Amino acid sequence: MSDAMTILQSLERPWEEVHLARAAEQIALLYGYRRFALFTLPAADDNRASLSFLFGNWELSFLAAYEKLGLLRFSPVIRALKAGPAPFVWDVEMLHGAEEEGEPNPPAHLLNSHGFHSGVYVPIQGMTTFQGALAFAGEGPPLSEERAAELQLPAFAIFGMLAACRFEENRKSNPLSTRERDCLKLAMLGKTSSEIGTILSLSEYTISQYLSSATRKVNASNRTHAVAIAAQMGYLS
Repeated sequence: MSDAMTILQSLERPWEEVHLARAAEQIALLYGYRRFALFTLPAADDNRASLSFLFGNWELSFLAAYEKLGLLRFSPVIRALKAGPAPFVWDVEMLHGAEEEGEPNPPAHLLNSHGFHSGVYVPIQGMTTFQGALAFAGEGPPLSEERAAELQLPAFAIFGMLAACRFEENRKSNPLSTRERDCLKLAMLGKTSSEIGTILSLSEYTISQYLSSATRKVNASNRTHAVAIAAQMGYLS
C-alpha cells in the first residue's frame, strides 16, 4: 500500500472534511507540493464548461485571480484530462510560456508569484466520462510519469471520501420535513400525486402542496428535478 493510501486509511469514521483536508495536504507534501485542490467539470459535454473548485487549500485571493484570468477554462488542461486516465504533469512554461522582461504574461506571473511552478492534475474518470481532477502544485520539479501514476488511487479515494463527508453533512442539515421526504421518495418510484395520496392517506391537493414546498426548498425547477437534487444531497436517506 502506498504512503498516500496509508494516510487516507488512517482517518477515523465518520470522515470529516477538515480531517480529509489535512490528509490531502500531507499527501501533497509527500510529493513535494504545498497546494492541493479538487475540481469537478459540471458540464462534461460542454466545450465551454470550466472546472469547478470543490475543495482545497488555495488562498481565496489566488483562486479569485485564477478564475478572473480564465484559467479554470484553460482548454489544453481540460482536453488532456478528458482524453484519458493518465495524470497530466505540467510546469508554468509548458502551459503559459516563460515570463520575459517587458513582456506581460499575467497567467505565468500569477502562478510563479504564488509558488505554483509545477504540478499535476490527476483525472477522476467515470465509466464513460471525465468527472473531475485532483490537482497538486508547488515549487519543486515536475513529477515523473511513474510517480504521478501513484496518485491515481488516492485521487479516487479523496473524491469519494469528500462526497461521503458532504452527503452526511447535508443529511444532518436536511431542510425537508418528514412528509416532504416521504412524498419525494414515492415520487422517485414513479408514483403520481394521486397514488402518493392513497399510500399516505392524504388528499392529492395536500400531496401537491408538499411536493411544491420541497421543490422550493431545494431550489429545483420541478418535482423530477427536486427528487434528483434531494437524492444527491442525501436528503432522502
